[in-house]
Amino acid sequence: MSIQRNAQSFYLTSNLQTAVVAANIPFTLTSTSALNLLMDSLYFQCGGFVNADRGTILVTALSLSGQSLMASNAGMPFSAFLPNNNYAIEGINSLSLTIATSQVFSATISGGMANPFTVTNPVGFAISTEPTDIVVSPNDSGGLLSYAFGMGSVAVPAGGQATLQATCLRDDVFLGRLVMDTDSNRAAININNEALQVISILVNGIELLSSVTPANAPLLLSQLTPTSNDKTGLQANYRVALNSIVSIVVQNSDVVNIHNVSGGFYCKPL
Repeated sequence: MSIQRNAQSFYLTSNLQTAVVAANIPFTLTSTSALNLLMDSLYFQCGGFVNADRGTILVTALSLSGQSLMASNAGMPFSAFLPNNNYAIEGINSLSLTIATSQVFSATISGGMANPFTVTNPVGFAISTEPTDIVVSPNDSGGLLSYAFGMGSVAVPAGGQATLQATCLRDDVFLGRLVMDTDSNRAAININNEALQVISILVNGIELLSSVTPANAPLLLSQLTPTSNDKTGLQANYRVALNSIVSIVVQNSDVVNIHNVSGGFYCKPL
């Protein structure tokens, strides 16, 4: 049964970034709630986001009333929060947190994109919401605060390997859906995502991939990107503790071009 909405309870939206931002210069978007709300799915919108931005642009911070929702010391792929991908269809990006009247939700993005921001090419975020009579403070929200576990971004050399690595900042973080992206389809190169392969996923040295020798039977990166239709197989379902080290090794079979790769996990509350 649907809940009757009150005034100002449809979408919680941020200010828009419309001024040019240089590459690698972080900027922050914010939104202040007009009343008590239950927050559901978080999306970013940017019409100018192109393949050249995949693998490099990250969401480096998410916070509710100053409390971080990031469970690691690295950023999440920006593309993981776009509304036009299969991650969105799966519903894995639900915040499931409440926000009180006048509380602030904020998000920081790692820098400018290939197409400069303008009034006709802005970037902003929107959170679907419902009215609620019960508000739980961020300090009492427990495992829901561990929303995303970013793995950051890395440049994978031509014909070589590189490692995404992040440290867990909280205890009892449950890794869910693994999301990854790459700029290999950028206009100047246009190499298939299959040129990038995951050959190891480690948590404190423990291999999560199931093959006897994953390097000889790699996981094609396309299985993990926004176009993948796998809704259940990409759930890591692995608990990590405070200060645990998570790493993902990516190899590049393209012997000519460097490709950027980003990754991260949506977390599940315990």
